[in-house]
Amino acid sequence: MKVTLSPKASEYVKREARYLRSGSPRAAQQFADDLRRLRQALTRFPEMGKFTEEFPLPGILRFVMGPYLVDYQIMENEIRVFAIRHGRERPPGSGMDGDFDYEEPGRDPHSTER
Repeated sequence: MKVTLSPKASEYVKREARYLRSGSPRAAQQFADDLRRLRQALTRFPEMGKFTEEFPLPGILRFVMGPYLVDYQIMENEIRVFAIRHGRERPPGSGMDGDFDYEEPGRDPHSTER
């Protein structure tokens, strides 16, 4: 059974590899090696992940690859990796954007005025 990446997962891999290369070529190589080993392992043991309820679709498995979370689905003729993210990143659809702030602009957070 072959392992394929969704366009979203493929874009994440490219972006993460660029980021890692800029700070540590060794970390970038480790990331590439981990992905290669993951692909080989999924080919041999497609059900090695754990089912996750974070997604509304049934049958989604998650495998933890070091600090990364890999979400995939076993299909008829392939294993489709549709999401990869660092465990410290917000899950997709978390509802909070990157500019989320508890304080209103220009308001003293220690003020008792409402």
